[in-house]
Amino acid sequence: MKKKALVCMFLVSLGLSILGAPAVVAAQYLGETTWTITVTHDEHGPVVPPENVTMKGCITRQGGAYYTVQTFVEGDDGNPIDSGGGILVGDWLYLTLAHSQQHLSTDRETGVTHVELDKATLNGTFYQVARSFDTATAGTNPDFKDHFWSGTLTRTGPAINLTPGAIVGSTSLLLLE
Repeated sequence: MKKKALVCMFLVSLGLSILGAPAVVAAQYLGETTWTITVTHDEHGPVVPPENVTMKGCITRQGGAYYTVQTFVEGDDGNPIDSGGGILVGDWLYLTLAHSQQHLSTDRETGVTHVELDKATLNGTFYQVARSFDTATAGTNPDFKDHFWSGTLTRTGPAINLTPGAIVGSTSLLLLE
């Protein structure tokens, strides 16, 4: 019985070696950087002068052309968080990020952000659609507000290479008697 099991494992190992076992791909943390976000438009039209904030974030390559991103803005009105994923198509990383912010006031905000980043520079554009709720108005007259922002992102921190070599492992089987 023992020899039969070893022969079977040998044949499976030989078959995988000849046919090629599927590569093992793991998520790869690519790094952290910062951007200057310039808000050029809101729901009322052009923002004059444009408003700037600094955003810090990290990018992880999930495999193939798929990425995840987490970001936050340190500010004096709570810390807005954006998190989501995207895909690299040609020279552009397209992202869809969920947004949330607990303002220092009684306002709470959620939304969705669309980002397009040039893979070489990580500079790009964004727009965000959000809705806020003033928790102090809960009850008969709740106060909801819709928001829109758009503008540019300019990378000011370290560069991140979006297309490094894949992390690939091989499958092997060692038989000991």
